[in-house]
Amino acid sequence: MQLDTISVSRGGVNVSWDNGVQHFFSAFWLRDHCDDPASQDPNTRQRLVDTFAIAPDITVSNAVLDNQSRCIELHWNDDTRNTISVAQLQRAVFSERESSASEHHYWSAARVLESLPEIPYNDVLASEQGTLQWLELIERYGFALLSDTDASEQGTKALGERISPAQRTIFGAYWPLSADLSEHEDSAYTTQTLLPHTDGTYYHNAAGLQMFNCLEFDGTGGESVLVDGFAIANEMKEQCPEHFDTLCSVSVPGQYLEPGVHLYAERPVIRLNSRGELQQVSFNNYDRAPMHRNEDALDAFYQAYAEFNRRSIDQANWLKIPLRTGMALIFDNWRCMHGRMGYSGTRTFYGCYHNRADYESRLRTLRQTSGQQAL
Repeated sequence: MQLDTISVSRGGVNVSWDNGVQHFFSAFWLRDHCDDPASQDPNTRQRLVDTFAIAPDITVSNAVLDNQSRCIELHWNDDTRNTISVAQLQRAVFSERESSASEHHYWSAARVLESLPEIPYNDVLASEQGTLQWLELIERYGFALLSDTDASEQGTKALGERISPAQRTIFGAYWPLSADLSEHEDSAYTTQTLLPHTDGTYYHNAAGLQMFNCLEFDGTGGESVLVDGFAIANEMKEQCPEHFDTLCSVSVPGQYLEPGVHLYAERPVIRLNSRGELQQVSFNNYDRAPMHRNEDALDAFYQAYAEFNRRSIDQANWLKIPLRTGMALIFDNWRCMHGRMGYSGTRTFYGCYHNRADYESRLRTLRQTSGQQAL
């Protein structure tokens, strides 16, 4: 996105972008967001200007674009001057999604994936470019497979560290997953079928990514199941908007209980960002805690919740992925629900979670170093 023209108007500045979009920036806002060294720390981007000392009646008397520095010199009505970069304006008005190198691809029975997003394990470990390609697959499709993995605990950690240190939970930073384990009383440590759900509904900061590396498989069944929760949410917004609105507004509690532990958090099944875009799906009926509302609100919730569940358990919306030794799966826990088909035999995974903020930070910095635009 490039700046086309600027002009002073109403004491602020009008900006036109090369795609035809226009924005008006008030004088007060501009002074508050100037990023010259006197206004913003050049290393940390922390604000140095005293927002509360800016004159309420401040106005712009002139604005000059320096095409070489890509900065706008602002002349104030008190004869002082500051600058603001074009990049600072872009950061304020354009979402990261609009500047992203890859667009989101939602998938369901109505939009079947022609092939699964996959990348070789060694490509991710070998270079920053390989790691960027991996993370952009996750961003676009909500998940990615890795082939020819090092089927060991150390190999799993080496892969996880390509993103960031793992997110520690009550299960630890890295954890084994097998029906033979009994350290935690959880349905994940069984051989039974698990219906699609998201993890960590009982954490205020539910994991952003979840990864499984298959260390051993000797049996039948046990396919991993993925469902694109964003695809379901979008379809509900179009087909039953009243249910969509209910799931955006009613907070649903989740809890985890074991001796010495009682985790509890609540949020809506569908969470939107400030631009009204999908930000998080949080759905786990296994871990839903008791809740009560008035009769009308409960009726509306149960109807909407049942409709979301109906779509999530519709196997036409499922991807069934038979993870075997030498394969790993990573998915966006804020977007994709996951489950498991029942199985018999031995099935041992080694996995971890990653904090959402760490994942997004890694993606931004990789794009910056690769020359892609990152706001």
